[in-house]
Amino acid sequence: MSQFGPEAAQAAQLRLRRIEGQIRGLQRMLGEERDCTEIAQQIAAARAALDRVAVDLLSAGLERCLREELAGRPNGRSTLLKLQRTFLMLR
Repeated sequence: MSQFGPEAAQAAQLRLRRIEGQIRGLQRMLGEERDCTEIAQQIAAARAALDRVAVDLLSAGLERCLREELAGRPNGRSTLLKLQRTFLMLR
């Protein structure tokens, strides 16, 4: 099972598919030699969408780890520390 939980993983998959479509749209815009401001706006939107996926997954993972830690499961603490380090990579 995913450390994020099945619902969070499924939601992330759906968002990533949408982001994939945004990236294809950006490629098309470049091929059409669209205005650089339009392209920059779309890049910013894709980045924000990726950041949202990362934050949502980490949030779900931290919640799950905290529940395990509170329940006294042995791997909860190490997983929590791993997720915290991962979160710091996003800043």
